[in-house]
Amino acid sequence: MWWTQWWAVTGVVVLVGGGVVAALVVPSSGPSPAKVAETKARAATAEAVAAHQVQARQQAQLAAAITVSPAAGAAGVAPDAAVAVATTAGTLTSVRVTNSAGTVLAGALASSSLKWQSTAALLPTNNYRVVVTARNSAGVSAQRVTTFSTLTPAYLVGATVFPSDGMSVGVGQPIVFNFDHYVRTTAGQAAALSHISVSMSKPVPGGWHWFSMDELHFRPQVYWPAGERVTVTADFDGWDAGLGRWGHGSISDTFSIGDARISTANLATHQMTVTLNGAVVGNYAISAGSTVYPTMDGDHIVLDREHVVHMVSSTVGIPVNSSAGYDEYVYNDVHISDSGEYVHDAPWSVGAQGSVNVSHGCINLSPTNSLTFFNFSRVGDVVQVIGGPRPPATGDHGVMDWSTGWSQWTPAPVHQLA
Repeated sequence: MWWTQWWAVTGVVVLVGGGVVAALVVPSSGPSPAKVAETKARAATAEAVAAHQVQARQQAQLAAAITVSPAAGAAGVAPDAAVAVATTAGTLTSVRVTNSAGTVLAGALASSSLKWQSTAALLPTNNYRVVVTARNSAGVSAQRVTTFSTLTPAYLVGATVFPSDGMSVGVGQPIVFNFDHYVRTTAGQAAALSHISVSMSKPVPGGWHWFSMDELHFRPQVYWPAGERVTVTADFDGWDAGLGRWGHGSISDTFSIGDARISTANLATHQMTVTLNGAVVGNYAISAGSTVYPTMDGDHIVLDREHVVHMVSSTVGIPVNSSAGYDEYVYNDVHISDSGEYVHDAPWSVGAQGSVNVSHGCINLSPTNSLTFFNFSRVGDVVQVIGGPRPPATGDHGVMDWSTGWSQWTPAPVHQLA
C-alpha cells in the first residue's frame, strides 16, 4: 500500500509503501532565489540610474539659472566694476571670488538669497575666479565656475595726507592730500572725493578744493573748534582717475585740534596781538616788510618752526652783495609763508619795532618776545596779517587756504566720529 507525503516548499513528493521510499521531483511554481536577487538588483540599478538622471537634470538647470557679471572670460574689466551673481532657480548658498593672489573679494548676499554683489573694488592687472553654489528645495546643489581679468592701468595713483596720524595742530590747519601723479581730468578729480571720508568729534561744515592737479585740500568753513578730533579715511582702490589712470592704496589718519592760537599782526599800527582761546595773552611791538618788500596781507597759517634758519637774500632774488642783501643766522623762526615770511627774532630792528616797517617781508620781534612767541606757536596756528599793501599770493601754502573764498570750495559730507 502506498501513501504520499508532499514537501511543497522544496517541490519534492515522497511515496512510501511496502518498505520502499520513492521520491519524485516536482518543479517549483516560483523563480529561484538567485533569479529573484538578480531581478531586484536590476530594478535597484535602474532606479538609481533614473534618480541620478533626475539629479543631473536638476543640477544642470540650477547651473544654467546662475548668471555672473562680468561675463565668463571677460578681459580688461575696470577696477570699479561690480561683480554681480544671481539665480532664477533655487537659492545661492555660496559665492567666492578670489584674485590672482587668492585674496577673497568682499561681497554681500541679498536677504532673498537670490543675488550677491561685491562690496569692494577689484585690483587692476589681476585674474579673478568666481565659484558659485546654488541649492534647490529638494536639496540638490550645483556649482558654476567662471573667470575674468582686469585691465592694466597707464599709472597707479596714490596719495599721502597731512596732518599725519597722532598730530595735534592749530585751528587753521587744512587737510592736505598730495598725489604721486597728476589727476588731469575734472571727472577724475570729482571722483576722488567719493573715495575720501572725514569724521569729526564735533562736526562742522567743510569743503574740498583742488589747488593743483596733484594737491587737494579740505578745510572747515571757519576755523576748527579747539579740541576737535578728526579722522580722515581714504580707499583709492577702484578710483577712476581718468586717462587710463586708476587709484590704489588706503589711508586712515586721526589727528586733533589744539587750543585756538590766533594772532593779529597790524602792519599799520606795528603791533601784534596774540590770543589763546579768545583771551589776549600778549601785545608785541613789530616791524614788518618795508614798502619795497611788503609782508603779505591775509590769514597765514604756521607751516613749521625752527630754532635757527640760515637766511640768504639770494634765495628770494636779492643779491647778497647788494645794499639790501643779507646772509644771517636768524633765531626763533615761526614760518608763515612759502615766500620766506617768518615771525622771528630781530635784535637789529628793535629800534624800529612799534614804529616803522623795515624788514624784507618778515615780522620782526625783540629777542624776548620772539622766544615767547616761538614757544607758544604750533603748526596750523593762525597769524592774521592786516593793514599792508600786498595781497595774498595765489598758491602760497601760508595763505592760500584762508584767502580762497568759501564759494570756491566743494561742500563735503562730514560724519560724526564714533
